[in-house]
Amino acid sequence: MRTRRYRNIVLAVALATIASAAAAQSSVTLYGTVDAGVLYQNRSVTGQGQQVQLATGGVNPSVWGLKGTEDLGGGMAATFALESYFASNNGTLMTSPGYQTQIFRRQSNVGLTTPYGTLTLGKMYSPAILAAIVTEPREFAENLSNLYTWAYNQLAAPGNALGAGTNPGNDVGVFIGNALQYSNTLGPVWFGAAYSFGGVPGSMRKGNEISLGVTYTGPVIASAAYQQVADSVSGENVSRLWSVGVAKSYGPVTGKLNYFDVIDRAIDGGDISHVTSISPGVTYQWSASNVAGLAGYYNRYRGGHNSTTRSLVLSNDFSLSKRTMLYAQVAYVDAGAVGTIDPLESLKTSIVAGGTEPGANTVLVNVGIVHHF
Repeated sequence: MRTRRYRNIVLAVALATIASAAAAQSSVTLYGTVDAGVLYQNRSVTGQGQQVQLATGGVNPSVWGLKGTEDLGGGMAATFALESYFASNNGTLMTSPGYQTQIFRRQSNVGLTTPYGTLTLGKMYSPAILAAIVTEPREFAENLSNLYTWAYNQLAAPGNALGAGTNPGNDVGVFIGNALQYSNTLGPVWFGAAYSFGGVPGSMRKGNEISLGVTYTGPVIASAAYQQVADSVSGENVSRLWSVGVAKSYGPVTGKLNYFDVIDRAIDGGDISHVTSISPGVTYQWSASNVAGLAGYYNRYRGGHNSTTRSLVLSNDFSLSKRTMLYAQVAYVDAGAVGTIDPLESLKTSIVAGGTEPGANTVLVNVGIVHHF
């Protein structure tokens, strides 16, 4: 079954390898994904009527990157990864507060793989999201998934508009920089642990981040994740997230269920918001090239007031080849009244990349094409 997992994007081999001299073998690979489509929204985020646009990233992020490996012998290899994030509709870099100038925003790391696991240094996908992605109903699709509920509740980055503090290593809870990560696979179990150094003189806590993830792949698939981010000035945790999930296949049918709980805190330690999310989903493999999906999201916000956003997504993906896919997806979002003061706050329960009007019902239709190279 075709998957949209970030882990597969990271590990995909797109072009041929280059052989090095002597006994050791090395390779450098150029790879990427371009995703663009037409997105209709019957009610804009500002409530000023319907909106039609050419949107980037309907199901996959548009990225390009370089990755390499050198066989060192004895089951050891040196690796590196550089990955950039761009908008396919206009070619600009995809940014977030504090990350406007990063060419390789998603990955810039070097590592060593051994028979005892892999050690990676630099910026990388957090182990927490790599674990949760296997049980998220839409595998954290770039739009119309819980990717934004996950990210906007962990926005404690430089220049954070929500004022929840700063952390130079955290990038919306998806990528972890200034980090040292260990990961390994033992039979059906994969696990990863990453620590981001705050780099603040006199303190190991200020500005640090801890990310943990584990998956089990057997008769059922299970995931668990934990992540916490500390402020670089006060040392207080400005976000804390944990997640669990399961998935099970019955022939062409796969069911998934994911839950996560995330608290966003101010630099004085007080809670800004507490969001919980439960998301069931099912996919059906019509044929080798055609997959339909149905996912639901129940996201509850507790902060200055209580609010709930309910969303339903129906999708169909049709693969023209191993690299090219057409997609169509329809979503209905019953948004709570969260965030009527701060626009970014409304995204804390939203599955829509650009958000929806708070306290309103919105229908979205998105058709597009994605190509991997």
